[in-house]
Amino acid sequence: MTDENRRAAIAKELAHADQAYRAAVMLRDAGLFNDCLSRLYYALFHTMVALLLTVGVEPRRHRALPHLLGQHVSNVLTASEIAAVGRAATYRELADYERAWDADAEAVSEAFAEIDRLIKRARAHLVGGGWAA
Repeated sequence: MTDENRRAAIAKELAHADQAYRAAVMLRDAGLFNDCLSRLYYALFHTMVALLLTVGVEPRRHRALPHLLGQHVSNVLTASEIAAVGRAATYRELADYERAWDADAEAVSEAFAEIDRLIKRARAHLVGGGWAA
């Protein structure tokens, strides 16, 4: 993959991340907390994929994401930040697949605080490295 193709793929991932984040905010504001957590995870997922694309890595499965981050961008994200990606994935799985589990405003607030920080760090790295505007 050329740098030009990589930049285009990163831009597409960030556009998907922005759209998912906007949806998460709207769902949170509507009190649809499970759906909110699912979309918030996808905002993070697409941002992390963009980060991995800078080193030529493209995840094939969601479960592989934390491992790939630890293996390829541990110089960008701390171990606790990579663990936060795993927590976000767990929230998404609960929200999407666990009938007996319902997210509440507190869980959503905590998830937004953690994920906002991660997205900002990743985007700052992407901009600083010339991968994104």
